[in-house]
Amino acid sequence: MRPSPFIEAMEASRHHGEARRHEHERALRDTRPGRPSAWARLEAAVLNLARSDHSLTDYPCRLPNGMIGRTAVVMSGGEWTMVCRVA
Repeated sequence: MRPSPFIEAMEASRHHGEARRHEHERALRDTRPGRPSAWARLEAAVLNLARSDHSLTDYPCRLPNGMIGRTAVVMSGGEWTMVCRVA
């Protein structure tokens, strides 16, 4: 006994594009993540440097080139020293 045309249409509609969806999901799963662009790597490095300098204080100071920087407390030769750094 053959199913009705209505049931055949429902089954065809349900399976429409199923192979393509599976292929797409497989491709997404099997691809390796790409390497970030050079610009993104540079930006991450600059942010990392800015965040890692936790010794900066809120006190402004004058750099040798005349710009305003911020005072940083750093360990130098076994002693804590205050230096002026670029903010």
